[in-house]
Amino acid sequence: MNKGCVTIAGAGPGEIDHITVAALKAISSADVILYDALVRPSIIAEFPQHAKTVFVGKRCGNHAYTQTMIIAEMIKHAMAGRNVVRLKGGDPSIFAHLASEIAALAALKIPYKILPGVSAMQAAAADLGRPLTLRQNARHVWVTDGHAADLSLNASNMAQFPGTLVFYMGSGRTAEICRLLMQHGLAGETAAALIENAGSTAAASQTGSVADFAAEKIHRATNGPGLFIIGVAIGNEPDTGSEATAETYASAP
Repeated sequence: MNKGCVTIAGAGPGEIDHITVAALKAISSADVILYDALVRPSIIAEFPQHAKTVFVGKRCGNHAYTQTMIIAEMIKHAMAGRNVVRLKGGDPSIFAHLASEIAALAALKIPYKILPGVSAMQAAAADLGRPLTLRQNARHVWVTDGHAADLSLNASNMAQFPGTLVFYMGSGRTAEICRLLMQHGLAGETAAALIENAGSTAAASQTGSVADFAAEKIHRATNGPGLFIIGVAIGNEPDTGSEATAETYASAP
């Protein structure tokens, strides 16, 4: 029997509005769908009746499947000639065990393809109504693990970073992160925001300064996944970079 193909697809960070057309097409033609805990019900509702669906979610120590078990499940179905969709929340290339999965598939010469998804940091910025970069003074984005990483190793560089800091899974460490960065020179008035359940109907955003978070004046509002963002780009007032008015654009040729 010919081997099936594994499609590793991003479901986006929230509701079905954020999933790509390519991912929906892959879902509609899949024989097997292995889906994560962050895949929302509005997307699950689109799973075809002919497909075998397997919940393989992992959340905060509560694992339906270990990563080894997930890879074994992918291999089992692909070797049986089935087309498999491995559906992940957000984008599969960011904090999503993509490397181990494609390594295992490649070792067994199982064909695979990767479909990108909207990442949670993009949805978080959209929920805030703010950009992640500014042409004037925030032309870079630093993405890091805010949950398990030893942030002290790069604290000095992060405190001086000329751009936006994005901490995935950082809801429970906002005060610690801000205190650490302030100790290394980050100004306390720097804008900061905690966005939980980004891109979903359960989204919750809280904004303030780095000093506010360091002093624990702002706390997480939900038990959902959260991103912590620091930098001038997500400040409360849009930085227009000019004195332009509506009349300026109305009179433009």
